[in-house]
Amino acid sequence: MPKLEVLENKKLVLKNVLIKELRNIKLDEFEKELEDFEKSLNLLKVQVFGPLIIKTGGADIGGDGIMTMSYRLFVQAHDFQQYKNTFLIQERFECPYCAYIRFEGNPNDMRYAHSKLDLYFYEQELESNGEVYSVILEESEYHIMADIFKPVIRL
Repeated sequence: MPKLEVLENKKLVLKNVLIKELRNIKLDEFEKELEDFEKSLNLLKVQVFGPLIIKTGGADIGGDGIMTMSYRLFVQAHDFQQYKNTFLIQERFECPYCAYIRFEGNPNDMRYAHSKLDLYFYEQELESNGEVYSVILEESEYHIMADIFKPVIRL
């Protein structure tokens, strides 16, 4: 089993970005929302480059006891400005000062990479804003390779 190594002071930089905001999504509905996003990119024939990036943050438990999450989906696209009526757009996105870990293995085990990052923050007495960026490099039913960035609050 490969060792998960945490690196500090990494920066996530994206250019020509299309962004889809997903607010208060039930955990079991996220996959459908992700599929809908990918279908809309295909229908619009968006020429994307680079991997899908998923920003996770903002968990909420409603009065009914149901937990929801807020996400942002990022893709980089050629001619990104022509999609400003469909998606949020941003010419450049930067997330500096991150702790970083690469995970490769079974998608069900990716939680260990997140736990290792959480433990690293605890041991190093770092603070986070609660956001996590997952850069999905490869994905299939039984294998995933992802770079995970967790911003460090600079004091």
